[in-house]
Amino acid sequence: MSEGMSSTLRARMVARYVELRGKLERIVGSRDDAADAMQETWLRLSAMSSTANDGGTVNNADAYLLRMAANIATDRYRQDNVLLVRGEIDDLLHIVDEASDPERIASARSDVQALSLVLGRMPERRRAILVAARVEGQLNDEIAQRLGVSLSTVEKELRAALEYCKKHLPDVEAAQRGHFAGARKY
Repeated sequence: MSEGMSSTLRARMVARYVELRGKLERIVGSRDDAADAMQETWLRLSAMSSTANDGGTVNNADAYLLRMAANIATDRYRQDNVLLVRGEIDDLLHIVDEASDPERIASARSDVQALSLVLGRMPERRRAILVAARVEGQLNDEIAQRLGVSLSTVEKELRAALEYCKKHLPDVEAAQRGHFAGARKY
């Protein structure tokens, strides 16, 4: 591109910057990405003028600038959204699955057995509230309605059940980090 053409396109870009960026924003869906692409377009036009080779004329400067900026935005999007390269995929295929470690499995089974014994020693209503809250993921008010008790009763029973588990399962990490209130998984 000749230096004269590059200068003309840069002047056109300055004069129509807001309109071009607005159109590009609608194309790429982001004001920041559009502004970045416009800046990169400006830099490439400046670099083209220093490597002057007479490449012809541009019939529609706005369309040329918009297409150039859109191509830059597309290239940047593709670079930023590469999920994995071939080497990373190979590395992932050779990762050892620690979840299936026999020691972990045995420990988890032992924890479940201990919890089962502790639950069996709880009063029936307290056990039902604990299971509904922590296993089924029900909210306290849902449990209260289902069991026909007050919300404060559910909260007291849940607190007592969790304290009982903490006391009788000191080696079980899940029992030690049980919360009395707050959001549940479900």
